[in-house]
Amino acid sequence: MALSIKICGMTHPGNISEIAGLAPDYLGLIFHSPSPRNACALRPEAIESARAGIKLTGVFVDRQETEVLQLAESFRLSAVQLHGCESPEYCRKLKGRGFEVWKAVGIEDENDFLRMERYAGCIDRFVFDRKSPSHGGTGVKFDWQLLRHYQLPIGFMLGGGIGPDDAEAIACISHPQLVGLDLNSRFESSPGTKDYHLLDKFLTRIRKS
Repeated sequence: MALSIKICGMTHPGNISEIAGLAPDYLGLIFHSPSPRNACALRPEAIESARAGIKLTGVFVDRQETEVLQLAESFRLSAVQLHGCESPEYCRKLKGRGFEVWKAVGIEDENDFLRMERYAGCIDRFVFDRKSPSHGGTGVKFDWQLLRHYQLPIGFMLGGGIGPDDAEAIACISHPQLVGLDLNSRFESSPGTKDYHLLDKFLTRIRKS
């Protein structure tokens, strides 16, 4: 099965339209004001051209459910990606609203996988990132060897510092629950602006592997 591709941290309408031409499965908008890739200033109508065949994912950190729902309605989000301390019940409520719900988990050692079972039945997939007080966006990988400790029957997106030279290493990961890649800061010309050529080359290699 081909890995699904999410390109995250989009902030500029022109760049969003350009990157949409690479046909990722998901484009990610970060609704978190401390992030240098904060998309709160975007207008929903400015990104209509990116919708054809691509699902929009909203990234949130400990936002009130009403705020998430308001933004999800305005931007017609297909998925919500939660990077804070959101509870299983919080996730279940959003899933009940018809969204794909992804729970991001920072990985530092094998013990981080032990606390995930409580989300079974509440989410559609995990996003594994490097553990950071900034809730992601570090551009640094965690130790992918730790993936052997993950045993839940819930698919995961691999994130956290994936870069242009990682296609071969990703092709060597044989974990049955790896369902996709979350690409962000290492494919940028500046924060929030993705480099089309870097992504095009990387995606060509990934899709052939």
